[in-house]
Amino acid sequence: MIGFIGAGNMGFAIIKGMINKGISPKDICVYDKNKDALEKLNALNIDIYDTEIEVSKKSKYLFIAVKPNIYDYILNKINTSITEDTIIISIAAGYEVSRISDIIGNKKIVRTMPNTPALCGEGFTAAYFNENISESEKNQVLELLKTFGKCCVVEKEELINSYSAVSGSGPAYVSIIIEAMADAAVLLGVPRSDAYILAEQTILGTAKLALDTNQHPAILKDMVCSPGGTTIEGVRTLEEKGFRSALIECIVNTYKKNIDIKNIR
Repeated sequence: MIGFIGAGNMGFAIIKGMINKGISPKDICVYDKNKDALEKLNALNIDIYDTEIEVSKKSKYLFIAVKPNIYDYILNKINTSITEDTIIISIAAGYEVSRISDIIGNKKIVRTMPNTPALCGEGFTAAYFNENISESEKNQVLELLKTFGKCCVVEKEELINSYSAVSGSGPAYVSIIIEAMADAAVLLGVPRSDAYILAEQTILGTAKLALDTNQHPAILKDMVCSPGGTTIEGVRTLEEKGFRSALIECIVNTYKKNIDIKNIR
């Protein structure tokens, strides 16, 4: 049984991604106190339990999908209902494996950083496994994570924060780029309904081209930039306005916040 404590934006995205890839709703159980979340879950025919403890007792794989500021509370509450075979899967930014172990003991723990494109099966998840998880269990968890996108194993836990800064927060930044491109299209006379599709498909297609060809992004950029042409003029403008530097600083500052967030709770 795959259990979820919490089914907010990220938890729901993972659940929906799993179901879309063929995992039966009857193999998933959830606890969430939010009524709006429960309404969405009811539509998926998932077993909904009344307490966190019920979910933790039933689950072999237990996703803790709540906000980081209540992780301590949830872990303390389910501590006695977790068995030696339970695999705890954390999705909280800045919440270290050692901190989980301090509360529940030396159990099987996976620290992950998924992202919201899991909702359409195109997520990315970085995963760090503690020493208590066997190779076969690791492979089983990775197969679960692959149901809602791509995933990779992170050998050093501290690197999770680096992955998180790009993929965990990245959908917000890409959405701003989409919005800005669409606004520019509207400014130039494109209907709003077309402008969003224009921007979204351009980013989707470019990302797929990069993945399928494995070409360096600079090569793909140069494919579009004719000498003295319109695109290189746009690239010059981006460089002049500090676009590249702004993105780098954005991700670096996100990383720093990931490091500091445990001190803010």
